[in-house]
Amino acid sequence: MLGDPRDPRNPYGRRALWAAEPDALPAPPAGLPGPAEVPGADRLARALRPLFRRDLALAHAWSIRPLSRAAVPHPAAALLGPAALLTAAGGVLHSTARIVDGLSRHQAAARQWRPVLATVFADLLACESLTAAALRACPATPQHPQPDDPDPDADADSDTVPAPDRELLAAVAGYLVPRLAVELLGDLELVLNECGFEDHSLERRTLARIVRHRFLAGAGRAATDAAQARIVRGLNAAGTAVQAGGAQHAAPLSVTGTAEASGTGTAEASGTGTAEASGTGTGEASGAGIGEVAGAAALTRLGRRLRTEQRALRAACAATAVHDPADPAARALADRQALLVLAARTLGTRQAAAGGSFLGGAGWALLALGRITVRLGLPLPAPLPDAQPIVWEELARRAAHGVDCDLYARRTAW
Repeated sequence: MLGDPRDPRNPYGRRALWAAEPDALPAPPAGLPGPAEVPGADRLARALRPLFRRDLALAHAWSIRPLSRAAVPHPAAALLGPAALLTAAGGVLHSTARIVDGLSRHQAAARQWRPVLATVFADLLACESLTAAALRACPATPQHPQPDDPDPDADADSDTVPAPDRELLAAVAGYLVPRLAVELLGDLELVLNECGFEDHSLERRTLARIVRHRFLAGAGRAATDAAQARIVRGLNAAGTAVQAGGAQHAAPLSVTGTAEASGTGTAEASGTGTAEASGTGTGEASGAGIGEVAGAAALTRLGRRLRTEQRALRAACAATAVHDPADPAARALADRQALLVLAARTLGTRQAAAGGSFLGGAGWALLALGRITVRLGLPLPAPLPDAQPIVWEELARRAAHGVDCDLYARRTAW
């Protein structure tokens, strides 16, 4: 529908879009997916991925703004921004990985960037896990599963996730995903710069445009502050479980690494996460280089450390009757809560993914959880197996075969 982005005559191509003023973007083509055509917030976000990948300003003008400014704003409107930002960042990661893979075949110095990109990939998948869970839990219009849908019951999550958990998922996605996405874009800019790609290169210009328009996808200070405030206001519920002597609150958000972490929005990852790409070899790399026993043991140790942090967080939340978003201490608790939710969604995706698939393996989850642990200021349990090589291999395969850097590993058109 959008055509080849490289075609200079394409009104939806890079040349035309980059030359247009923000208020002079082209009108959407007939048949652009919307809530009426694609019921279910998660399905809508997936249908719009080509638009998100093409241009953030266009995605905002065609989908995010109309849905958020409707007489009754669509429940998914606030979540499409983080989804769009992750998709755009994934596009830059894809092209950067292809560059580094090519250079590192004959330049030893370029190989130093493989671990960096592997870590960016793992972070991106963790953020995708969180955003997908929030979208799937989002209240939506009545569902009409299609016969060819691989997971007809996927959208039932909005009916089964308790409202506090649903609100927490949405708030964490709105707060944490934009912050981490901008951090990952900074890592990608560093790699491109060190590989000799200057400001005028297509890759750097693409990245700069994403950074410039990130506020259109909810990455502005006002939007993230508002999302953080919503997390703060939910901290009392996190402490309630401690006061009541139980952990029933946030059961689907618990950092356990077991099935209770897989209940809100990762079932689709098990069916389509790598199956479509299996012909290119992207579904075969889950255990090589780590060993499933060693990987599972390492995940258990990381999960135990994160669960200890979760208990400490709940006790800290219970110690204060009312949490004020203006209080720096409350905001610090909200940051810890957000990172623990991200960890739970990472474990949930890995738990729900098909055995033998990349997502079902330990490698990417080890990298992602290790980063979360460090961001929490916690020491990593030692020794941990080196997961970067196997995650890099998956990323390089996807880049070489035109497969998206997301949970679903679908081929991209361009």
